[in-house]
Amino acid sequence: MKKSVLLEERKLKQHTLKNRYVCAPFDIAKATKEGLVSEELLGIYEKRKGPAMIVAEQAAVAPEGQYRENLLFVDRKETVPGLKRLAETIHRNGQVAILQINHAGSAANKSLTGSDSLAPSAVEHPIFKRGIPTPLSLQEIERIKKDFVRAAKRTMEAGFDGVEIHNCHGFLLSQFLSPLTNQRRDQYGGTLENRSRLLMEIISEVQAVTGEEALLLVRLGVDDLLPQGLSLEEGIRVAKKLEAAGIDMLDVSTGLTPPLVLPGPAMLREHIRKVKQQVAIPVIGSGSLEDISIATEMVENQETDFIALGRSIMNQENYVENLLEKIQEKC
Repeated sequence: MKKSVLLEERKLKQHTLKNRYVCAPFDIAKATKEGLVSEELLGIYEKRKGPAMIVAEQAAVAPEGQYRENLLFVDRKETVPGLKRLAETIHRNGQVAILQINHAGSAANKSLTGSDSLAPSAVEHPIFKRGIPTPLSLQEIERIKKDFVRAAKRTMEAGFDGVEIHNCHGFLLSQFLSPLTNQRRDQYGGTLENRSRLLMEIISEVQAVTGEEALLLVRLGVDDLLPQGLSLEEGIRVAKKLEAAGIDMLDVSTGLTPPLVLPGPAMLREHIRKVKQQVAIPVIGSGSLEDISIATEMVENQETDFIALGRSIMNQENYVENLLEKIQEKC
């Protein structure tokens, strides 16, 4: 019997991904109160040996961008030593190490940040429901852009192989993309070109500080799953813009609404397939893809290049190792 496609290696720049599984950036929420890497967090990641790539959980780029307790931060130089230990832990397992960076926008938790949340417009978040946010001024947008860029630079200083920009699940950059939460009348609002402007500017400036060898990923919410929200057609247009801008991988998910509102398994299969049809860069698919036969079919049919698992790994740290053993037994 031929080798399973899920066991095939894939080269990406100077990196070799040893199989087609990715550990999705699902929040462990085991950082210290100050947002630093804890011993417990290191121990958890050390046990996740199976996936070829680890996309470590979102790290906040600014204090006002925190949405939950015990979240990682990458907003200051004091975070770098702990993040360096995390990257080293992932590398010891022969895995590619990526850190996801994020700003929560109107999803931020005021009881944790001590300040009013910031967003594209004074529109309450349709999912998180945390009150009316303060609209960002152009000067504040510029500051947040710089926060992302500095966070990406710190990520590379910590020894990660690359960075993933978080643009889904209702956080700040997806709030800019969505016409439901972005009602601005300046260069950052209105048309899709304008609503995607901040994301594209961040991509350009991050590329300038991380270098050609670094991997740049975007976790893109391609569909708000809400009436009058970002449509899949618009999401695909943004995906093509990101490819043209030179990102290395596209991590596909939903926009303002998390994907679990859809029936599973493989609840995002059609979204992933339609995006993959329009881009040539590697695509990471997610959304309850634990079934080996479904995952195999999707990769064989070129509906996706990699399979990301999150909740299953949260519940069982060696979940992917067990899956790989089952796959090898069938070969």
